Amino acid sequence: MAPVKSGNSWKNLLLLTSGTERLLDEEDIDFGSDVYARAESSTDELLNSWKVFTSLKDESYQGRRLENAAWRLHAMQKLGKTPSFEAASQVTQGKCAFNKLAPISDQLEDAQIAQHPLAETLGKAMGEILQVIQNMDFRPGDLPSTPEQLRALPHGQRPVCAIFTHSLERNGANNFCLYIARLLKNNQPLTIFSPKKGPMQEDFERLGLEVTIVDTTSPRFLEDLSSALLKRQVGLLLANTIMRCDIILMAAELKMPSVWVIHESWPQDQLDHYAKEVFMCKDINSAVIRKAFAAAGTIVFPSDMQRHLYDGMFKPDAEITIYNGIPLQQLDHFKHTQDRRQVRAALGYTDDDFLVLHLGTVCSRKGQVFSATACAKLITENNCKNLKQLIVGARYIREHEIKYIDQIFQVATSYGLSCRRWEELSEDEAGKPDITIMDIQAAVLRFYMAADVVLVPSLNEVLPLVICESMAFERPVVCSKIDAIPEALSHGVEGFLVPPGNSEAIRDAVLQLYESPELRKQMGAAGRARVLKQFSYERMGERYRELLDTVGLPGTLQNQVLKGKTVLVDMDNTIVDWDGEFIRRYSEASGQDPLEVEEMVRNRQKFEIEENFEASEHAKVLEVIASPGFYESLKPLPGALEALQKMVEEGVDVKLVTAPHPLCAGSCAREKFISVERLLGPAFLERLIITRDKTHVQGDLLVDDKPRVSGSRTASWTHVLFNQSYNKSMEGKARLSAWSEWADALSNAF
Repeated sequence: MAPVKSGNSWKNLLLLTSGTERLLDEEDIDFGSDVYARAESSTDELLNSWKVFTSLKDESYQGRRLENAAWRLHAMQKLGKTPSFEAASQVTQGKCAFNKLAPISDQLEDAQIAQHPLAETLGKAMGEILQVIQNMDFRPGDLPSTPEQLRALPHGQRPVCAIFTHSLERNGANNFCLYIARLLKNNQPLTIFSPKKGPMQEDFERLGLEVTIVDTTSPRFLEDLSSALLKRQVGLLLANTIMRCDIILMAAELKMPSVWVIHESWPQDQLDHYAKEVFMCKDINSAVIRKAFAAAGTIVFPSDMQRHLYDGMFKPDAEITIYNGIPLQQLDHFKHTQDRRQVRAALGYTDDDFLVLHLGTVCSRKGQVFSATACAKLITENNCKNLKQLIVGARYIREHEIKYIDQIFQVATSYGLSCRRWEELSEDEAGKPDITIMDIQAAVLRFYMAADVVLVPSLNEVLPLVICESMAFERPVVCSKIDAIPEALSHGVEGFLVPPGNSEAIRDAVLQLYESPELRKQMGAAGRARVLKQFSYERMGERYRELLDTVGLPGTLQNQVLKGKTVLVDMDNTIVDWDGEFIRRYSEASGQDPLEVEEMVRNRQKFEIEENFEASEHAKVLEVIASPGFYESLKPLPGALEALQKMVEEGVDVKLVTAPHPLCAGSCAREKFISVERLLGPAFLERLIITRDKTHVQGDLLVDDKPRVSGSRTASWTHVLFNQSYNKSMEGKARLSAWSEWADALSNAF
């Protein structure tokens, strides 16, 4: 094999890691589990595949990567896939413990690669990588200066990222840290810090990650932590939950890059209440939280709604929205290897039982009293005699949580129903009580499989993973219409949205599902489809990898591709919520239930609104559209205004290109001018273009929700679809799902 010839070995390495097949980066669970899930291989077969690299094995991280490389290539072979040359070269990430002075071909021969069935592919890949490594001679000009180059760095050359949890107890926020660690560990050196020990310490250690306990209440906290960071050569901090505001303040003081992931939804005027009374945090208060927000370098929110909850507390451009994904591969593996009847039987439930699951820490914030009340009424007043409720997540640590558990028992007693603690039941008694309360569990997938319906009637929540996980198991969900939950579930499609704290609304929703197996099946399928589209685990991992790559890099390099480009942006249902104003006005004019109108409008299949109504309603629909003040009253979509302003700051030539409605062209145009001035200021009026034919406007990109934008000319721009229900079937076009993703989506569109 001819050696690679180039004076810049950094670029050689970058070329070698640019293959289209990704063997490691896109996986979301441990390698061994992945092989067993994807290929039916015997132990002997796996070991034979592994043996090819045994002579290369050493005590370094690289030895383990080489083991994993063999396993993954074997899994691909079992699936009938042939790894490409570039893909095979990725597995070593440009790092190997070989003797540079000895000929590469001799060492490959010593490793007995030639005797392996994949000899030719592996030999070429390893030789190419090692040839580059032998010529490594980094100069300052070779150092990475873009996210793409940083992503191509070998594992050992990347900065160590310290993940700070608020505890190691089993809960959703800490599970998020575990998910992130699984996604990043193959590409990013990681270490874990926590203020106290807990059962999840073993979970992180099983991933091969070191867990350090640092007592935040100690007078020597900062001194001990600084020493630990120095010892582990940490160059980046990731703090999880609002309760880790102390870490963000420390990072700012040390001038160390940081990422702060906020899961909580605490109103700004109630920060002290939630910190001290709800979460019992003695060491933080509203002043400390506000100071941390002001100092934070990068803040990640799991929803646009939650981001706006903290508006004004953080620096401009410090925030980013990344939806939490779920590990579908693990969930699907569980679904395909477990028998639902057996899972239910193990919990004590029969085929005839209708099981309603409420999963989450038992506390007033999660609303278990309301779900218990709803189920009690269904059993006693609606004659749902076979309905059983399972509440999972009790813990007996905080006094207010213990009292809340007692309230659930009191609800059951008041309706003459049985309520028992699972841990106190005998084997014969399991599944018999009307309401069963179980302690917090490490393994929760069995509960989703066993359930018929899942309840999430929280009073304060952001976007709980339990909703997405339920939908992944194709279970309909009844949840509160609060915070960011409507961003994950549409009323009447994947489940039902109910007012918070309303047990009657919960009862009505569950009753509909109880009476209709077909509705349960339909909603379950819709939920699964939404998870695949919106809450991809791989997409979440990709976004976090990109984020860690850019944190600390100079400037805003990720947006350089857009600088100097002209981006045309539509208004209605692209930067302003046209549907929202129509729903409000049409509901008032027609007297129909706003929730029913919203369900139809938000999920319509046709772009022109009147085409989704009966012919007899067309006149009323058009009357609403032409009503005075309609276009002047439109509210901005989450993140839209900030995105437009940021684009302008980044040197993008932004033009608002919008068409007036032909029914009221004059008043519509006038109101659009008023709206732009109100939302974006007088300066943006110079960027406003009102025209019925957008093909006459010159630009590089057009962001528009309309499925097809045509006119009298051939367009100079590329159409980027802003996601809406009526353009989902349109294929072959770039898409923008949310304004928080504008930089990536528009850059990729080029």
